[in-house]
Amino acid sequence: MYQCWGTMADNKRQHYVPKSTLRYFASDLGSKHSKPRQIRLVNIARQKVIPSASLKEQCYRDYFYGKNLAAEKALGDVEGYFANLVRKMMTTCSIDERDGWHLTQMVALQKARTLRAEEEHNSMIDRIMKLIMYNRIDEKDLRSVKIELKHASNLNVALALAASPLLLDLKRFLVVNETTTPFVIADNPVVSTNWFGRKKDPDRMAGMTRAGLQMCLPLSPKFALLLHDSNVYISDAKNNIIMIRRREEAAALNELQWLNAHKNVYLPPTFSQGDLEDMMAIERPTGPLAGFIRAENFGDDDSFLVTDKDEFSAPTEGVKSELVIISAPVLPKDIRLRAVKIRNKPQYFDDGSAGSFQRDTVWEEIVFQHVERVMSEEATFSNFMEYVSNHPLEPQIGRWLKRAGRRVDSQKLREAS
Repeated sequence: MYQCWGTMADNKRQHYVPKSTLRYFASDLGSKHSKPRQIRLVNIARQKVIPSASLKEQCYRDYFYGKNLAAEKALGDVEGYFANLVRKMMTTCSIDERDGWHLTQMVALQKARTLRAEEEHNSMIDRIMKLIMYNRIDEKDLRSVKIELKHASNLNVALALAASPLLLDLKRFLVVNETTTPFVIADNPVVSTNWFGRKKDPDRMAGMTRAGLQMCLPLSPKFALLLHDSNVYISDAKNNIIMIRRREEAAALNELQWLNAHKNVYLPPTFSQGDLEDMMAIERPTGPLAGFIRAENFGDDDSFLVTDKDEFSAPTEGVKSELVIISAPVLPKDIRLRAVKIRNKPQYFDDGSAGSFQRDTVWEEIVFQHVERVMSEEATFSNFMEYVSNHPLEPQIGRWLKRAGRRVDSQKLREAS
């Protein structure tokens, strides 16, 4: 991200994918310039390849985080730490379990801070508010306006930071690409899928608390970061390093970047014309930015019947209560690597409700309680682990917390936040 110095005008160009990340994919990497300035990209809407675009013009919007530069400055500081961490992993070709807090925070923030994430958030706001306003405002008027939050990206970032501990139970891997097909990166680069969830129940597979969650973030053409639920998946990975030696696996991860992209996909110089044509031939999902499901309850039990009603439809006569589920779209494919398999006896919690199946319900409750305290300014993010250690439910947290030794002292939390 553009660092916070100089005049306000210097800082209006606010990036949502750091330039420190995009530089690894630059087309003039290793040129006479001290830092690369050009990058090759595919513009999805125009289906056009731009061989040499200005790197500084990518993945930004003027005052994306607002004209108050506090958020921009804070993100710039955090990015500097993350950039050093990524550089260490790539230089040593290793991943340190002790960096788990920072890696999960990095993934959570990057997932939440893109233009696509902001548009998805506002699409959800628009649909739920129009449902709430049903029969209060003329439908024609409602359809003619878009309801959104100004600078929704700031709220996304704040929520992602506060809720990032939800991902601490995921096991982390460094994926090393040894094929001739390098990794690409999109302007919405964190891919979230659920291979296990798609097999178990596709209607309930979405969500950050779901059992079977998988997340992947490209770091460079050669490296990527993978997170997954180790109670559901088992991996053949020495020291948490997954080596990819088959072109098909690299191409499959690139396909997910293509499917998850918002406007552009960025290509390293060694990305071949054949790989490019194969990727661009893949059909991308279409439809609304927010999934919207209404389910109705007619009796005294807890059962709900899913309907096809949109936000402008009246409830069915006789309905006693209604459940509305709004979510980001689910990708049509999952992260599949030869080194990762679904366990014969995966462990998870499932009570049959729309909120299940989950990884660790106790941990989820504790994190969300702390999120509420942080968002209401009753607590700070930096005292999270102290909050956990004093929580009455702490003894019930899944064994992963103590087994992995992921407790982080307050000083390290303050440095990261």
